Amino acid sequence: MMAACMADGVTVLSNVAKLVPILNFSPQEPEVIDLARFLTGSGACVEGAGSDTLYIKGKNQLHGSECIVPPDRIEAGTFMLAAAVTRSSISMSPVIPSHVACLIDKLLAAGCKITCAHDTLEVSAVPDDVGHNLQGFDVRTCPFPGFPTDLQPQTMVLLTTCDGSSIVEETVFENRMGHVRELQKLGARIRVCGSTAVICGKEKGSALLSSHLVAKDLRGGVSLVLAGLAAEGVTEISGIAHIDRGYENLDAKLRLLGADIKRLIPLASPL
Repeated sequence: MMAACMADGVTVLSNVAKLVPILNFSPQEPEVIDLARFLTGSGACVEGAGSDTLYIKGKNQLHGSECIVPPDRIEAGTFMLAAAVTRSSISMSPVIPSHVACLIDKLLAAGCKITCAHDTLEVSAVPDDVGHNLQGFDVRTCPFPGFPTDLQPQTMVLLTTCDGSSIVEETVFENRMGHVRELQKLGARIRVCGSTAVICGKEKGSALLSSHLVAKDLRGGVSLVLAGLAAEGVTEISGIAHIDRGYENLDAKLRLLGADIKRLIPLASPL
């Protein structure tokens, strides 16, 4: 899209989103729509934002404009899942609830309590007086506004702590089950067949146990952090450069929430 804004003639981008019959939702990821708005505000000619086809007429020159970057919906979802995994509560702002609507629905079905007010979202997974555990649920990743593939590994961690069996089907990316082997080191009961994983939830008296884990990618890596928060004992995770690529000061933010987490290797200074 950005390159086409300065190219000669009209560029047509097709199949840029998957049309889905969900009312009040655009099939395009919100970040794509926001970029189109920013480019248009800078003098670009972009038509079709929010649909599955974009038409961009190239210009010789663009001009400056202002843009407010929307909140990171994947980071928000990761912290929502962190609260659920640790059976605690969290309040976050700013968050756009409609951008994490699929995750909200799943957490509500599991038994979490969620409240939304403007750009503030609160999640509580604190056990009730009876001690009821969260219930497992099935997940099928899809393009927006479906369940995001970038929250699949973190969600799988939650499902290992819930009651019952759950099924996670990955339909967006291939080979996105690399985190499963690491979770199995903690005692997670997960079986993988192709792009589908079956998670056997928590048994009475069982718990994830600490181990040394290796982060091999961004989202799988952060799922190991969530698993470490739920595991008994000290969990050590290497390969955290993958995590730093997508989460700013993750360890510091988790410490502010009460997590016992320490970075053994100093954070690299930005270039």
